[in-house]
Amino acid sequence: MNDVVIRASSPADMPAVADLRWRWSIDEDGRTPGQSPAAYRDAMTAFALEHPETHRCVVAERDGAVLGMAWLGLTARPPAPNRPGGRITADVQTVYVHPDVRGEGVAGRLVDRLLEIADELGTERVSVHSSVDGERLYRRLGFGDARLLLQRPPED
Repeated sequence: MNDVVIRASSPADMPAVADLRWRWSIDEDGRTPGQSPAAYRDAMTAFALEHPETHRCVVAERDGAVLGMAWLGLTARPPAPNRPGGRITADVQTVYVHPDVRGEGVAGRLVDRLLEIADELGTERVSVHSSVDGERLYRRLGFGDARLLLQRPPED
């Protein structure tokens, strides 16, 4: 684990980040792609370049290879009378670690880094929509049930 570095992503990392997301969605979950791998790499790169204020990505790197990723989605909230500058909420998104480094604590380190970023930004709240497999990790990192945080599922 000590040789895995957690760092902010750069635009040059986005093709590798896209490949990880592709692997997760297509290879592991068996979803049918709506585009080619090359088109998806372009889309991921464009997304990162177009949304630097609302989405932060961190990566796990070993020997120059990106083997994990995690995103933090940021949402500005309107100003309140007691907070004229408003606040920010954050959402942990798209945490994925390549099978070669699973079990080494990399996912936890990625999420820890996102939480550090959220703290640096003074976020009001950080949430996550977890998979069943990820729930233990998030609870271990301090996430819990929020009584009045409700969600409406999409209509089919």
